[in-house]
Amino acid sequence: MTKIAKYGFVLSFVWVGFLLAISFMEAWVKFRAVSLDLPTGLDVGVHVFGALNMIERIFSAMLLVYVFINYTDKVVVLTGLTIFTFVVAQSGYLLPELNQHAQLIIMGMVPEKNSIHHIYVLMEVVKLVALLVLGFRQVRIFKQA
Repeated sequence: MTKIAKYGFVLSFVWVGFLLAISFMEAWVKFRAVSLDLPTGLDVGVHVFGALNMIERIFSAMLLVYVFINYTDKVVVLTGLTIFTFVVAQSGYLLPELNQHAQLIIMGMVPEKNSIHHIYVLMEVVKLVALLVLGFRQVRIFKQA
């Protein structure tokens, strides 16, 4: 394993930081602001989560390549695949659906109720747990090397 590859856990924990800051703090705090109306909050959210998703796409591609080149550990490979799969599902299906839903609200319409947001939140929680498992497993492997 190359010297840089040994420190792959850094990517996992930086990603955890992004996820905690955006998905679990910014989104929740933003809608507690009394002066922020729902359409404006949703418009900001579309942009913020679009930027986060772009970073996650880059990180997940890097993670996938990194995991398959440098690890044979089943936990690392499985969590890496899970995270990659979730990012693909969020990018290709969930975020476009959520953005369309938000755009309808921004335009003053009342969209049909759906469970997409709940599915997205559940996937964020599972992705966070997977990233933590991955990062700590990588640290353990790093210490053994």
